Amino acid sequence: MLTRRDMLAATLATGVTSALSSTSLAQTKPVTVRIGFNPFAGTAAINGIIRDRKLFEKHAARYGYAATAEWKQFVAGGPPANAAMMSGNLDMDVDIASAAMTARIKQGVPFVIFGVQASHISNAVMVRPHGKIDDVAKLEGKTIGLPVGTSAHYTLASIIQNVLGKTIEQARIKVVNMPPNVGIQMPSGIDAAGVWVPYRFMGPDLGTAELLVDSDGFTGNGYKTPNIRLPATKKAWGWPEGFFTDRLYMSARMAFANEHPNLTRAFLEADWEAQAIVSGNQPQAIEIANRWWKLKPDVAEQALQTYPENDGIRNAPFVLEYDALTLIKTSEFFHSLGTIDAPLSWHELRPLLTHSAGVQKAVWLAHCSSPSLADLQ
Repeated sequence: MLTRRDMLAATLATGVTSALSSTSLAQTKPVTVRIGFNPFAGTAAINGIIRDRKLFEKHAARYGYAATAEWKQFVAGGPPANAAMMSGNLDMDVDIASAAMTARIKQGVPFVIFGVQASHISNAVMVRPHGKIDDVAKLEGKTIGLPVGTSAHYTLASIIQNVLGKTIEQARIKVVNMPPNVGIQMPSGIDAAGVWVPYRFMGPDLGTAELLVDSDGFTGNGYKTPNIRLPATKKAWGWPEGFFTDRLYMSARMAFANEHPNLTRAFLEADWEAQAIVSGNQPQAIEIANRWWKLKPDVAEQALQTYPENDGIRNAPFVLEYDALTLIKTSEFFHSLGTIDAPLSWHELRPLLTHSAGVQKAVWLAHCSSPSLADLQ
């Protein structure tokens, strides 16, 4: 098992090779980097600032690169991004949640994880306003639209399991594969929808859907007793964060990471800088995110603040122990569905995490002093 000691050793004590020197190289090397992102993720403002201010290009130049970033949208989430990474048509991506990341690992895609861009992803189950479904128990026997095999699917299954003690099948719930931008409009034929952030905030804004319960266990206006936290949340493995945990991981093709370790470092530095800008100027962050979201400013602010990276709570993009555990536990869920042959093992996961530990250490040492024992306590 990969212990806390192992993870800290990998992230904070791995030697940094001369390839990671911050000294500018004598010769500039042109390179085009294809970066996958999802404009409807909670990282829209962070990614928008990286693009607008060319922060990645700025930091890449410090390592001798004349980088050109080609940003590729993956609105449908992980499956198309996984296919692009497998085919060699993507160099890095920054918005892949634990469900798609688990599939990527099991599919044998050659890649590494070099950071975490967003955490505490609060997906939700939505119902029609003033409808008949005002309790988790009333989801039994119903039809629910959601993107199958994603974190929205994981959210529904975790809520049903922890609240009712049943699987989706045992609760006789029919799942219909449906993108969240469709599900949030509650089309005929479905009784509820499983959606991601920021779609959960779009439903009330559109007047089409209200929150029943989210992955943190909090109820909304669609629930019979809104604005409480369901006691069943305490039974879940992800407590106190919620029914489970989820993350948006930064990853790179193995060949790309091996050839250009300083470019993964440059992106980490760009992301860290963008996080500080977002947390320091929320009105600007809302304006940038709303290029895609098109929400009322106060609603967009709600969506932004569900992510600790947007308001300075988690202000560094490095992989922590719980980020690794998130992948293990997500794989256990998808194994229970029969979509993968076995859960992930630490043996499978560890090389993907430790490969870029030196890069993360270099960025940390370049920006921070080591905390004292008293600070850590």
